Amino acid sequence: MIIPETMARVEILTPKQKINELITALLKFKEFEPEEPKTPISNLRFEDARRNLGEVNEHINKMKILMELGGLNIEPQGKMKVNDWIEASNQVFIEGSEIENKYKDLLEEIGKLRAELDTLNSQLQEVEPFKNIGIDLKVLYSSTHFEVALVVINEIQKKQLEDKGAVVIVDELGNNRYASLVLSRKGSNLDEILKELGLRKFETPDFIAPQIYYGNLKERINNIQTILTQRREELAKKIKEDEKNIKELYGKLLTIRDAMNILAKARKSEYYVQVEGYVPDKSLKRLSKMIENIAFITYEYPKRYGEEQEEPPTYVKLPKSIIPLESVIEFYGTPSYWEISPTIFLIITFPFLFGLMFPDFGNALVLLLFSIWFYNYGKKRGSENTVKLSLVLIYSSIVAMVTGLLAREFFGPLPVGGLQELLNNPSAPVGPLYYAWPIPVSFYEKISDIIPTGANAIINTILLSLLLGSILLFVSTLLGVINAIKKKDKEFLFLDRLPLFIIYIVPLIVFLYGFINISNYQGEEAMILGGISYFLFHSGTPAPPSVQILADILVIWVEIGLIYNWVAKAYLLKKHEHASTGSAIIFGFIEGGFEAALLLLSNTISFIRVLVFAIAHYYILYAFSYMAYLAAGNPSSLLSVFINPAGIVILIIGNLLAIALEGLIVFIQDMRLHFYEMFSKFYEGRGRKFEPVMTYVELTQ
Repeated sequence: MIIPETMARVEILTPKQKINELITALLKFKEFEPEEPKTPISNLRFEDARRNLGEVNEHINKMKILMELGGLNIEPQGKMKVNDWIEASNQVFIEGSEIENKYKDLLEEIGKLRAELDTLNSQLQEVEPFKNIGIDLKVLYSSTHFEVALVVINEIQKKQLEDKGAVVIVDELGNNRYASLVLSRKGSNLDEILKELGLRKFETPDFIAPQIYYGNLKERINNIQTILTQRREELAKKIKEDEKNIKELYGKLLTIRDAMNILAKARKSEYYVQVEGYVPDKSLKRLSKMIENIAFITYEYPKRYGEEQEEPPTYVKLPKSIIPLESVIEFYGTPSYWEISPTIFLIITFPFLFGLMFPDFGNALVLLLFSIWFYNYGKKRGSENTVKLSLVLIYSSIVAMVTGLLAREFFGPLPVGGLQELLNNPSAPVGPLYYAWPIPVSFYEKISDIIPTGANAIINTILLSLLLGSILLFVSTLLGVINAIKKKDKEFLFLDRLPLFIIYIVPLIVFLYGFINISNYQGEEAMILGGISYFLFHSGTPAPPSVQILADILVIWVEIGLIYNWVAKAYLLKKHEHASTGSAIIFGFIEGGFEAALLLLSNTISFIRVLVFAIAHYYILYAFSYMAYLAAGNPSSLLSVFINPAGIVILIIGNLLAIALEGLIVFIQDMRLHFYEMFSKFYEGRGRKFEPVMTYVELTQ
């Protein structure tokens, strides 16, 4: 689950008459990714298969569109009997064309209606600024004494027209746009002036009044929308009636696509066909057994790193419950063949950090319900990315519900803590859920020192955030060292990854030091940090001797690590970038010394955001709760706040803001902590995903 599966590159030779049996076996095997042969037996290819690949993808896209229009779940089903894959593909294409032609007229009509609707909406936007003018333009534009024009102008054009002697009457539209009536003397060539300024005189068909034209457009748009809705409903109804056939055809097309993919990359000679590709090593024996009577197979193992012109696909076998988190990693890139997959790392840290930054049971519950709806929407649309992202949100919101339970927060402070928490008044009434909450007050008081919203907890939670950050950064740099060892690149190990590992050991030691006396964690941390400050600035009071010695060692350790990193970067610049000795030393210092020191500080401190967003979430809801309390007239009863219309509206707005805006921000910041602070220490993500061919329908004999 952590290290990508070892892949074997297989070469399969089969008699030409058995190629169809081989393709069927490989599709049923479901763990073979075809590749171009490294040493082809000839230059002859299956040209029909290469042509069919383009056509099959067109049919697949059309089937997806039909299923979307019909509101069907985009999923394959059905059975298929194949003797010859080229013939089968041609037959399936005929079936596809028949179904497409069945809906062709209706789809074309819908397309024309949509195009006409777009045109009418564009015309409506054009006439919108002048829709209240009820006079015919024929009358307006044929004035005896003036040349008249209706135009949309900006501030500069207004001034230019006035400079040319025109009178400009405007109605502001916003965004520096004005609907204007321009008047000038007869014979002043107003039309030419407008052309010079790049302005177009507004006109309507037959110069009818803009008000009438606007009404006609609205009526036409409404009629087309009605017809379009009817046609869409008619189309959706027909597609649903044909659901079984469409889904079966979709499954056949997907299977044909994968079969053509194998054939398109194969080579053939007079008697044999050569097929090559990648197979997980664990499945090699199963493949050999499946095709032992129809083909001869040989294989080799590609190197994890250093094999020129060969990048094996990366296959990380994960439990189904964890696979969705791959969608987060794929934003960064697929693991290289030699890299440790960060998915297992992410399954713990991503929901955990999200929950720490979003500790409200009620808000997290709403997010969970939205995520479930989003999941069903993704399933219906056939969007794998939407499904995976929604599952990540589900996991994260569940953890946020747990942290919300511990923090005793439910849509802000009022439902649990009540006015007692809002006003910090022990005699004020508590919330209706105060005694019914699963986490009792006695337990909450014991952990309040490490909850950001608890009393006197700010310093402790800052220190715990930094401890969490130092642990994650240490693990990240350790994984970087392990990856470098797996890569078998000594230069990469000793000159890139090892210096970072040495440097990031120090924050871990600093923030673990407080555990020597956990009951006084804050005091112990103050001593070690004070000792570091004294060594650096020689001001204040030194720490106790043993602590000061440790602080001195840690600072010297960082200095040695930074010098090591500086020398390593200078060497790499000199060797690979062919920099001069002077520039290598200077830029090596900037990148390996100065920048590395800043990153050590900023990456560690960056984890304080975990605390900051937890506090921000609480106080946003606190502020809206207090506004609701004021809107209710400062009542002594909590019920008065909950039944006050203005108070209810304020509470709803506040919670929606916290859920939507802060939920999005927390998700983004969670990704940032992983991508920038952690992944940059060990993960390159330059691999390619293992994409095996398979059958999407049941293949019968």
